[in-house]
Amino acid sequence: GHRMAALRRSKVAWAVAAVLLVLLISWERCGVRGCPSVSRLASYLPGGASVLLDRAGDVFADLGPVDHRVVEIESLPAHVPAAFVAVEDRRFYSHDGVDWRRVVGAAFANIRAGRTVQGSSTITMQLSRNVFADRIRASERTFRRKLLEVRVSRDIERRFTKDEILELYLNHIYFGGGAWGIEAAARHYFARAAEDLTLEQAALLAALPKAPSNYDPRRHEERARSRRNLVLTLMAEQGRITEAESETAQSGPIRVASSRSRRAEAPRATYFASVVRELLEDQLGEDLYGSPLRIHTTLDMRAQVAAEEELEAQIQRVENGSYGRFDGPRLADWSAGDRQTDYLQGAVVVLDNATGDVLALVGGRDARHSVFNRATQAHRQVGSAFKPFVYATALGRGYSTAQWLDDSPYRLVGDNGKPWEPNNYDGEFFGPVTLRDALVMSRNVPTIRLASQVGERNVARLARSAGINSDLRESPMIALGIAEVSPIELTAAYTAFSGAGRAVEPRFVTLVVNGKGDTLWRPEVRAHDVLDPGIAWLMTDLMRDAVDRGTGRSVRNAGYRGFASGKSGTTNDGADAWFVGYTPRVTAGIWVGFDKPREIAPRASGGSVAGYAWGRMLRRIEGWAGGSPWEQSSRVVQVALDPETGLALAEGCEPRNGDPQTEFFLRGTAPDATCPARAGDSRSLFGRIGSFIGGLFGGGDDRDDRTESNRRRDDQRTEQRHQQPEYRVRPPGPAEERSSRQAASERRSERHSERRSDDQWARDLLDGVEREIAVRRQRQRNAIEALQEITNRIEGHLDEDSRDAIEGLLDGALRSVEREARNRSRSEERRIEEWIEKRIRDTRRSGPLDAQSRARIENEVRRALRSWM
Repeated sequence: GHRMAALRRSKVAWAVAAVLLVLLISWERCGVRGCPSVSRLASYLPGGASVLLDRAGDVFADLGPVDHRVVEIESLPAHVPAAFVAVEDRRFYSHDGVDWRRVVGAAFANIRAGRTVQGSSTITMQLSRNVFADRIRASERTFRRKLLEVRVSRDIERRFTKDEILELYLNHIYFGGGAWGIEAAARHYFARAAEDLTLEQAALLAALPKAPSNYDPRRHEERARSRRNLVLTLMAEQGRITEAESETAQSGPIRVASSRSRRAEAPRATYFASVVRELLEDQLGEDLYGSPLRIHTTLDMRAQVAAEEELEAQIQRVENGSYGRFDGPRLADWSAGDRQTDYLQGAVVVLDNATGDVLALVGGRDARHSVFNRATQAHRQVGSAFKPFVYATALGRGYSTAQWLDDSPYRLVGDNGKPWEPNNYDGEFFGPVTLRDALVMSRNVPTIRLASQVGERNVARLARSAGINSDLRESPMIALGIAEVSPIELTAAYTAFSGAGRAVEPRFVTLVVNGKGDTLWRPEVRAHDVLDPGIAWLMTDLMRDAVDRGTGRSVRNAGYRGFASGKSGTTNDGADAWFVGYTPRVTAGIWVGFDKPREIAPRASGGSVAGYAWGRMLRRIEGWAGGSPWEQSSRVVQVALDPETGLALAEGCEPRNGDPQTEFFLRGTAPDATCPARAGDSRSLFGRIGSFIGGLFGGGDDRDDRTESNRRRDDQRTEQRHQQPEYRVRPPGPAEERSSRQAASERRSERHSERRSDDQWARDLLDGVEREIAVRRQRQRNAIEALQEITNRIEGHLDEDSRDAIEGLLDGALRSVEREARNRSRSEERRIEEWIEKRIRDTRRSGPLDAQSRARIENEVRRALRSWM
């Protein structure tokens, strides 16, 4: 029995020893993860933080608390720190981090009440929780957390003086309403600096840290008054102020600043600084806070200010109804007590094309409201801003910018077996369109077809190579930009185009040096080849067209006249508006939308909203960001084309009719050369169309289609030039008005004559349709008969099986032509004629059929005939 009792005592002793050993290790090492380094606090003292310098060498931020200004305790009136010591830790200057008398007293009070009614945390312990919130979680009511809190507090007391600890506390504590630190709180509640706080104001602020929302003077005035008066009473009892001073302050009303006056200007480049902090913590670890460092960044303050101000101005235009009725919450209505921002947000990224240096970064409208960095952390669908990767893939696989694509209804069967009929943004179909116009006008259906032809996997491979690391679904929908990508990711990927085929990775820091001038880190430029330089140049030319006459025209409407290429993007639900573009020097991306996706506004699109803001921003920095014109790649040739045949014009030759049209091709891919006679063509309109087509089975279609693309592009460019805002018309005077009335009478007479001429031209055009159909059928028959004649001549050289096979093929072809001729009855031909008549009526609504209008309709008829045949 004695032996068993001794054994039990021995086991208990060992168990107690083990527990004590664990407690000792936990105390010394703060658990498995180790103790937080309190030396980090030194960087939060005034003058102790590492500083961030922009490209010009000017300090714009430090790595202390980035969301408020740090103040020195000596700059504050004596009653400010006295108020906090009185209510939070009356024996602050006499304990070593833990007030053991308070711990015991709080324990007895809580036992008597049967619940927690008193706390025992000192100012030092509260500071440790605030600074090391990731390690010491206030929400954890555990012995381990309390032990860690005590351990860290003792370390802080050994490392810093009492005044330094109190200074750190005042600059870190949370006062509610998004205000961290005494300076932010003073401006938030009283619209004044902390150094100007009165006694009653200091007491009110000291009342808040216990429960900021519970004692918010704007929401709970009586609670705030009662707590403030308690602070004043304690200050008097502890001899920090006189009884008279306490009574006078308590008799005063609660006065706080209005919501308008308390809003201070947000600091610049806050989101940029937060990214730099994260990068340096990963690279340098605790060394970042060991001593003050000088961190040279890539930030250009001119670009940053322009990005912040133009993004905010454009979002306010949306909120004010410039793009249709706006039903979303507004920033002006946001309450400081809200946990998240539900108003319209945005992001901007500006990169240097050559180095990837991040010249500007905006992660949201106000970092004081939300620390979520939308430029780097938000992943949203990019819509049509993804299309350039589809077209670049096509150019790399042998397509040309003049090649024709099909913009007609398209039906697919999805992976789930359900049909999918994609549509264009405007709900219309153009029929045949060139590759150039399909991108410039952002046509969805031709792009989906093109992605299918070149392979969705190849498109995804190119996008990943350019730098898009987000998940890319290798399906036809990839062409519509369903991938969810961050603004910085997409903007960096566009440097594959702006960088002549070489993409660069974003860089935020160029150099980090310590106080002695020693280099601690020098990040290098990181770039890699993505595209053939010729293809990159062609994409630049295509997207330059998109800015000049396509979906990016708002860039020009915003007043930017410099060199620019880019692409807009809008999701189908109207929840995301994108524009990513570039000049010869910089690449910039803008996104606008709600954090929780919803429609922005009825007329808000990537071009109209993001593109306009992009143009306004680039207009402000054009002097250094615009650059000289892009140098044409040596891999690309400019070719003059015959507008009738689409063939290249030989040197010294001119078209038979019209002016030469130009297009760009990779070397070795330009069409064959021709030298048409300048005059003497007596054939009918549709006889000439036959030469355009150039072969039995449409061998010349692409060349003819390129001609139409050039004509339409030139027409649109001419129209755009006449619509530029700098062209203004002077109002007419009285004499001019009389002359104008006389001219109007003459024009009415002219219109009657023109209408008679229009009618005759239209009849000739309709007659030509019938003749051309008959001619083409006969040409097909003649061609087949010619092939039969050739077969008869060589039949002696063919064996019986080969001869039978060829004759069978020719007989089948002839039957197919005859069958199609029967199926394409007069009623079908009448449908084409009705379409022509409707097109003429539509054109007449905007004026008489001048030569340009007639030429445009003739071209459309030719295209319609080709697709019909």
